[in-house]
Amino acid sequence: MADMQNEGKVMLRMQGIHKNYGTTEVLRGIDLEVKQGEVLAIIGPSGSGKSTLLRCLNRLEDINSGTIEIEGETLANSPAGGGPAQYAEPAQCKRLLSHMGMVFQQFNLFPHMTVLENLLEAPLHVKKQSRAEVLPYAEQLLQKVGLADRADYYPAQLSGGQQQRVAIARALCMRPDIMLFDEPTSALDPELTGEVLRTMRELAAEHMTMVVVTHEMAFAREAASQVMFMAGGTIVEQGEPQAFFAHPQEERTRAFLQNML
Repeated sequence: MADMQNEGKVMLRMQGIHKNYGTTEVLRGIDLEVKQGEVLAIIGPSGSGKSTLLRCLNRLEDINSGTIEIEGETLANSPAGGGPAQYAEPAQCKRLLSHMGMVFQQFNLFPHMTVLENLLEAPLHVKKQSRAEVLPYAEQLLQKVGLADRADYYPAQLSGGQQQRVAIARALCMRPDIMLFDEPTSALDPELTGEVLRTMRELAAEHMTMVVVTHEMAFAREAASQVMFMAGGTIVEQGEPQAFFAHPQEERTRAFLQNML
């Protein structure tokens, strides 16, 4: 979790990010900065570019132009004379991307592996750690998400909320500095949503740096340090939750919040 003496350190920075799919411009000049221990909640209508922004951060999608920095190091930037964004060398990209964990809408657990094996897979095979090294931490994470008694279950034996909490624990097992969440509760029944949000609130309370695309306004209001409203591939408005929800400045934001609240 965050080291308090590093508070104020910029963990993520995007500048002038443009992303096109063919002739469709999905991100139109996005600038954002997330400091250590901050929780940035990104809200907005479907098709506003929220998920694409996350996918560009962890390079599931390549940007067309702009700059992405992770913990002060450059992942991608546009050459001074123009032209498409250039990415760092593959080894540098891999190292920088390993600083981030990602939780998706769908749980993406390996169905043929037990809960515990799902957590161990990446540290053993990607980080080449020993089982003895990883096992205590994996068990600790299952305890943390309230699933210590489900270690030997298979994903199909769990509820959706339990599967998503396993997915969070699996991402944490790689010991990331930053967690990205792409609408982590949108595939869940309302009664299962609370248990996942509770886990995320605990992470926020422990000063884990997080970027959360969400339609859960209560979570954005209570757990985020910054709320960002996107529409049409741009950032319409951003601010601290209290002011953002009480006094939105932009008409587009006001209209969206009236529909959501």
